[in-house]
Amino acid sequence: MNEPAKIDGFTQAYITAALWSSSDYDFGPCPCCGKDAVLSHYPEPEFDQVPMCSDPGCGVVQIDNPDPLDQHYSQSDIGPETLAKMIADCARFQSEQGDTIRAAIETGEVKCGPDFDEWGRAGHDFWLTREGHGAGFWDGDWSEEAGEKLTEASKAFGTFDLSVGSDGKIHH
Repeated sequence: MNEPAKIDGFTQAYITAALWSSSDYDFGPCPCCGKDAVLSHYPEPEFDQVPMCSDPGCGVVQIDNPDPLDQHYSQSDIGPETLAKMIADCARFQSEQGDTIRAAIETGEVKCGPDFDEWGRAGHDFWLTREGHGAGFWDGDWSEEAGEKLTEASKAFGTFDLSVGSDGKIHH
C-alpha cells in the first residue's frame, strides 16, 4: 500500500484555498431516485426545494449558485490523481520560486493571517493567483518586485479547475 504523501504548509494552504474558493454541488443520495449523485437540480418549483440529481424525472431546474467546495468536501475528497498533481505543482513552484519566496519572507514584510505562516501565505497566494481570483501575490502582501515575479510564475502554470465527479470525488 502506498504511503500518503507528506503535505507541507505551503501545499496545505494551497489546497485549503482551492477548496474554499472553488464551488460545486453536494454529492449524496438523491431524495427522488435514491442514487448517489451530484445534487445540482431542484424539482419543479411547486415542490419543496430539496436538491436532487439531474436524472430525468428528478430535478428539473439547475441550482444557480453551488456552494464553496469546503462546505461539503475536504482534502480527503480530492481524487488521488488530482491531489498528486496539486502536490506536484506546489513542489515545482517551490523549487522554481523558493529563492524569491525566501528572500521576500526574510524582509519581514510578507503579511499573513492567523491560519498559516509566510510559506502558507505563499501556497494560498499561488492558488489564488493562478486561478485569477481577486487576490494573490500582487495585492500588497508581498513586495512589488516579489509579487510581480511570483504572479508571472503562477500564471505560467495555467488554471486548475476543480469539479465533483460522478464518484463523489473532486477532480481536475
